[in-house]
Amino acid sequence: MAKPAASNKKKRASQRRSQAGEGLAWPARAALVAVIGLALVVAAVGLLRSRPQGEAPTTPTATAAPTVVVIGPVDGCRAGPRFQASLGLGPRAALTTALTDVKGLAVLDPDGNEGQGRVYQHETWDDAGYLGPFITDRHGHIYTAPVPLVSLVDNPPEQQNRIYRVDSDTQEMALYVELPWAQPPSGANPFGVVGLAYDCETESLYASSLAGSTARQEVGRLFRVDLTTGQVAAHHDGVDAMGLAVFNGVDGKRLYYGLARRPEVWSVGLDPAGNFVGEPRREFSYGEHAVGGRRTARRIRFQGGDTMVLNLMDFNYTLQVAGQRREDVLFYRYDPAAARWDFVRIEAAQ
Repeated sequence: MAKPAASNKKKRASQRRSQAGEGLAWPARAALVAVIGLALVVAAVGLLRSRPQGEAPTTPTATAAPTVVVIGPVDGCRAGPRFQASLGLGPRAALTTALTDVKGLAVLDPDGNEGQGRVYQHETWDDAGYLGPFITDRHGHIYTAPVPLVSLVDNPPEQQNRIYRVDSDTQEMALYVELPWAQPPSGANPFGVVGLAYDCETESLYASSLAGSTARQEVGRLFRVDLTTGQVAAHHDGVDAMGLAVFNGVDGKRLYYGLARRPEVWSVGLDPAGNFVGEPRREFSYGEHAVGGRRTARRIRFQGGDTMVLNLMDFNYTLQVAGQRREDVLFYRYDPAAARWDFVRIEAAQ
């Protein structure tokens, strides 16, 4: 059953989310974009050598063509939820966890209610308290995680290392997987899952978690959840990260992540199954471009085939009043010849 958010939620006009996910605009139809990823092209070419008259022909041999790497992001198959068709939404309707007076996930339709705006929320979408990052898969299922706002009442620390799934057809939100923490969480650091990313090619959901870390000890983890089984398939320990995104470069597929403690973007290699491989490497520092506070890349995304976009915010492992949040947006472009990311520009927060 659906319920209007306005009639069942207490107004929290003075609060805004400190870890909110961005609104995800839905296409007018559920069109799937072709998967952009790592393409391995193998061509069998028969080579006949010349032979003297009377010599028996030899069996043709085959050689493999060079591997062709398609550079770019790997989440192009993502689709909007199928239930959108039954809601009578306008073309600008968007999923969001950033509404100031709505707890949990909601749909904001600015064209609804005869242009006055409409907020829709399924009755289960606030069951996990306040939510932060979210992402869809190829079927339109929504994956999201709880993030505390200014109180632990709705978001106790022991429940923050979870991922929930909203069914693309039924709209029901339910616990999908609970991620193991390196150390028990505490009120000193109330955060768990703070970042999500999806890979169409391997049906992998990646999550970054700060659970168990303290001001002096970094015990965060990166996780890979296999969406074909719903189980944790791999984890990478000892790193506090926030924003996540997967990209194919000239040297293969890598998971990029923004450090929570320093203004740096790092990456770790991924094998053909999507699991972590090799040692992480530092990609670049954005410290000279982002001034003031502890500027953390809370979100990483890609535009087109070669542009990385970072959304920065101040972060210090404590609950913050969202009204104090100031975000800058940085743009970097991939140089395949040098296998590096070059700074393009910054859009400073107003």
